[in-house]
Amino acid sequence: MDLPSAAFIQYQIVVYIYIMGALCTFGITGNVLSIVVLGRDQTIRRTTGFLLQMLAVTDVFCLVSNLIADTLHAALRWKDWLPETVQVIWPYVLVYLAPIASTTTTASVWMVVLLTADRYVAICRPLHAAQYSTLPRLRMAIAVIWVLAIAFYVPRFFALTVVEVSPSNSLPLSGSISGNYSTMNLTWNSTSAQSQRMLEIRYTDMGITKVYSVVYLLCLNSIVRFLIPMVALVFFNQCLVHALRESDQLRCHSATEGGTGRQHTWMLVVVVIVFVICQLPGVAYYVCYVLNEYANVLFSDSAFQYAATTVELMHVVNSSVNIVIYCIMGRQFRAILLRMIGCDGQRSNLTPNPEMDPGRPMVPLPHVPTPHPPEHSQ
Repeated sequence: MDLPSAAFIQYQIVVYIYIMGALCTFGITGNVLSIVVLGRDQTIRRTTGFLLQMLAVTDVFCLVSNLIADTLHAALRWKDWLPETVQVIWPYVLVYLAPIASTTTTASVWMVVLLTADRYVAICRPLHAAQYSTLPRLRMAIAVIWVLAIAFYVPRFFALTVVEVSPSNSLPLSGSISGNYSTMNLTWNSTSAQSQRMLEIRYTDMGITKVYSVVYLLCLNSIVRFLIPMVALVFFNQCLVHALRESDQLRCHSATEGGTGRQHTWMLVVVVIVFVICQLPGVAYYVCYVLNEYANVLFSDSAFQYAATTVELMHVVNSSVNIVIYCIMGRQFRAILLRMIGCDGQRSNLTPNPEMDPGRPMVPLPHVPTPHPPEHSQ
């Protein structure tokens, strides 16, 4: 692969260091706030609130891994902001960051699928909700997601290694540290001025085999991370949208408590739509890679470099933006958040919704003829 151009280096500096660094900081803060606010929101179904909290936790892991693997890596590679000792040990860090980043991203993908499936059961199969949509079952499902995600990416821990080479035998710098896409062409040179050593990341014997690169990394990874989740999300989402439209026709602008449940469901539909939009560039990247390798449709190396960087940026956007959706579409979420940061002068008049959570008892509010009714109490 050719050396990266000056324009591409500037593009990576702007995207990875400035844009992605700011988004990761905002997203980590926003997801932590979401975890706290969702724990205080008594109007949302317990299982839905729990899954949204777990999604926020997973997104925090994703953003931290991106902050280290992309932002810090770009600062080390293109800037001299960090000490040389960090640069010397950095190749050893990268070998483990790539599979960790892939694991957290895949867990986040399947967390969205689980969240959407839970809403599908609650809205479209309400008679089965008491059996399948319970906190113990969802905790077990989350544990299974993480165990399978970790197990699936164990081979990636053995695909890269750090070797010491002489400058004459070193490979040109290529790709980015993207743990999800461009390790197909990843090398990283690290030279110590004190020891005159050059460290380089290279593929192991397993990493260069067709079984690993084609069957596992390309085919199986695409199926697990894109094909199956996308099909499931499209199915669940269209069922939810259809059910919500029928509900809106039967209860046109109803002010009853059932309206709160529909509001939360529409919010989750938007979360899934944003998720799919942010995942589509990754799907396009894999399709172009396959066409380039096996169908004689040639794309330039620079096109793949720009594409890999853009794909990583879209993943960070997806992990950072959920709190914005919650604030725009969730009145109670917005009210609790404003009270937490001391910007709300009035209290919310939303009550717990027994329709959304049959297992949670509700204490009815007495009628209080005041402009701002007091909050409910459990």
